Amino acid sequence: MTFDSFSWASLLAKREALVIDRLRPRGMALTAALEEAGAVVTLAPGQSIAADRLGERKYSLIVLSLSVGEPVLDRMAPSLAAAGAPQVVVLVEPPRHAEIRAICPHARIGDHRMSDRELVMFIIGTPDE
Repeated sequence: MTFDSFSWASLLAKREALVIDRLRPRGMALTAALEEAGAVVTLAPGQSIAADRLGERKYSLIVLSLSVGEPVLDRMAPSLAAAGAPQVVVLVEPPRHAEIRAICPHARIGDHRMSDRELVMFIIGTPDE
């Protein structure tokens, strides 16, 4: 049986997700991909706003999408590295994976080359068929 046999919208069903991306078109595309898979998504246009949102409510999934050379802000790093934090996915260029892993060792680290389907499968931790 394959995932195509299931409803795609059930893969992230009702998961509260926070997508953080300072590039609006890319953030909107990530939001749409997660919503299509069933997540309830809040889009933050930057890390400072995301840090505020994380203080206001709990999310079961955080997707931090970093632009080329964009650092993880000091204000954001504790939220990402906190023990018992929600599932964190960081999308960043491959040469920076080790740098990001040092900041957020429990994060799943990918890059922006993933398709929408690959992203959802990456989040749920299942290889695509």
